[in-house]
Amino acid sequence: MTSITTNPDRCTRCGKVPLESDKFCSECGGFLRDPWTDQRLLLALVHEREGRSREAQKELERLIDLEPDNVLGNHMLGTLYFHEGMLDRAIERYQAALRNAPRFVLGYYDLGVASYHRGNMIEAAAAFSRCLEINPDYKAAHYRLALSLFHAGRLDDAFEHLCQSILLTPEYLMAHYHMGVIHERRGELQHAMREFQKSLDEGFHEVSSLHHLTKLRQAEASVRSTDPHLEHVNE
Repeated sequence: MTSITTNPDRCTRCGKVPLESDKFCSECGGFLRDPWTDQRLLLALVHEREGRSREAQKELERLIDLEPDNVLGNHMLGTLYFHEGMLDRAIERYQAALRNAPRFVLGYYDLGVASYHRGNMIEAAAAFSRCLEINPDYKAAHYRLALSLFHAGRLDDAFEHLCQSILLTPEYLMAHYHMGVIHERRGELQHAMREFQKSLDEGFHEVSSLHHLTKLRQAEASVRSTDPHLEHVNE
């Protein structure tokens, strides 16, 4: 008969000191009591990494039936559902994981990604914001938050976070594209063209940026050809 251990002094995964009543580490989601749980998770992980996603999914579903509150099991199962395109199920599993690990930053990030692909931009933005509350240096969350706000129509907030994203991760050239769109909608056409051009730098050929840039240049040329005051500017 397998004995159930009490909570360790520290989580063996991340080193956080748990509360006596904790079943799962609030920081990383690790299970604190049953040593066999990790074995079942490991088996599912082996299935998944060897391309047997269906077997991994069945193993995790059996685990969740036995241990509905298992944080890592719910998170892993949510990720499998996400890759299968079952977004509602993925969101449900991520939310179940976070109920017992309120500082599980990867869980919030993946919840945000699933909500974004589901079209729930407000929920996505809330999840990415929670990521940044827990870890302000989570660079990908800054960019994802900006995108969610952009698609939610909150352009001023999106612009602010795009600036932060570019400052932290200048290699995210698509951030310049979305900044260009915001500038264009504000009527700031020179700024828009500058950002669209930046998104095309370093060999990154983004069709949408090229389309916007071409359209703005054509509009600028048309204005110059019809306005005698601008005819000889920059000649």
